Amino acid sequence: MNRFVILVASFAIATFLNGCGSKASSADAPPDFKAVAGDSSVTITWTAAPDVEYWIFYARGSDVTSTNWLSIGGAAITKVTSPYTVGGLVNGTTYSFTMNGRKNGGPGGTGATTQVATPRLAGSNWVVNTPLGTAKFNGAGATAVTSTAVGAGGVIYSLPVGGTPVTQTNPAAPADLNAVLNGGLGFAAVGTAGTVIFTSDALTWTAKTSGTVADLYALASPANGAFTAYGAAGTIISSADGTTWTTGTSGTTKNLYGAIYGGGRYVAVGAGGTIITSTDGITWQTIATATTRDLRAVTFGALISTTGTTTVTSNQFVALGIAGTLLTSTDGLTWTLQPPISTQTINAAVYGGQFVAVGANGAILTSADGLAWQAQASGTTNELTSIARTSTGYIAVGAAGTYLTSQ
Repeated sequence: MNRFVILVASFAIATFLNGCGSKASSADAPPDFKAVAGDSSVTITWTAAPDVEYWIFYARGSDVTSTNWLSIGGAAITKVTSPYTVGGLVNGTTYSFTMNGRKNGGPGGTGATTQVATPRLAGSNWVVNTPLGTAKFNGAGATAVTSTAVGAGGVIYSLPVGGTPVTQTNPAAPADLNAVLNGGLGFAAVGTAGTVIFTSDALTWTAKTSGTVADLYALASPANGAFTAYGAAGTIISSADGTTWTTGTSGTTKNLYGAIYGGGRYVAVGAGGTIITSTDGITWQTIATATTRDLRAVTFGALISTTGTTTVTSNQFVALGIAGTLLTSTDGLTWTLQPPISTQTINAAVYGGQFVAVGANGAILTSADGLAWQAQASGTTNELTSIARTSTGYIAVGAAGTYLTSQ
């Protein structure tokens, strides 16, 4: 009896495996396979056929194939879906990419025509995308896979990398939203009358109790899930998780418009040249500055320079504001007033390999060190209010639904 059961089981297994084998096959590579260079990345797109599993192969140089990738020191990425971004690449270095397909675990088919792309620093070339409605955007934030833009009347858009923008609902509507930031565990957004909302999945937002009715203008986070929010009359509130918020004391009654966490330090800037700083987000120090002009933005960059085999990292804080006002600091405590970078008001800035600042009349400026700045063509005269670093470059948003990208 046991022998009979074993024979039947063996026959069933063999039949199953043969059936699977008969279904397994290679598949054609997509004819519209495309590789587009970004900042330290390349984004691969294609139109997928039903039930086909796709693999990407890439390597330095210009001649990778689906059969030589391993021998030339390349890599394979299995089970990918379009669009797919290959990150961690070296700007200025040429890479080649191909792809093949298979069904039900079968062998890979013939590789797609090899595509060559060279990643390069983003921020100099900008694309003006179709406006996202007509409302004014006030804030933008990003993760590796999606960006979020928020603005007047509680407007929220999710902007997936390579995907279609999606309108979302603000549970605290119709309050204006002024800033949004990814804190590592999710996005927080803040706005008028103490409005705070939070999402852990970039889709479903929940209104939170902020403990204040003051307008909130800015957010900072050390990317461990915690946030601090800043606003009118020196208002500061903080949260360890984006959900429970407590009020703090900033030591100033000036409006605070911009904030950053970098180099182990929080820095917030605001009206009348105000700069405050803290190492823990609780105890704040007001810094004397050489300007009384409103400061609208502050950011931080860890600058890397290499001489021979020696690599040196130096910290640089940059504060910007009315009429292109520029202050810089290496430690967040001692600030130097520099020549203005523009005649336009600068509303926001970010560092992602270089400093990029945006402002009134479509102004966009870039800098490698925070000191010498170059104006870039934005393609718009609409006011730009916020900028965020994405996995492939930058997004900038502003008045009348303005939405720009650079990669």
